[in-house]
Amino acid sequence: MEKKKRKSASFKTSVVMELLRGESIEEQSRKHGLTMAEISEWRDDFIANGMNGFKKKPENAKLARAERRIGQLEMELDLVKKKNEFIAKQRKS
Repeated sequence: MEKKKRKSASFKTSVVMELLRGESIEEQSRKHGLTMAEISEWRDDFIANGMNGFKKKPENAKLARAERRIGQLEMELDLVKKKNEFIAKQRKS
């Protein structure tokens, strides 16, 4: 049995947009090698949630971005502290 390949959010969006522009679900199914049930589910998800409906866990993406930003800010803070320590030592000398 063949393992199912996970489709990207952008691929799903393009399929759904073609469908919404008037191409029939049967044409989409043949064109992309998908079942009509998959396409219907993607369409419903897209209508309910936009492109984020296709992402595994959109809230995790927000969390990951926030964590990266916190890391950047921590590094900047460390650099400022080291700079201030260096300046303080220079003044004492």
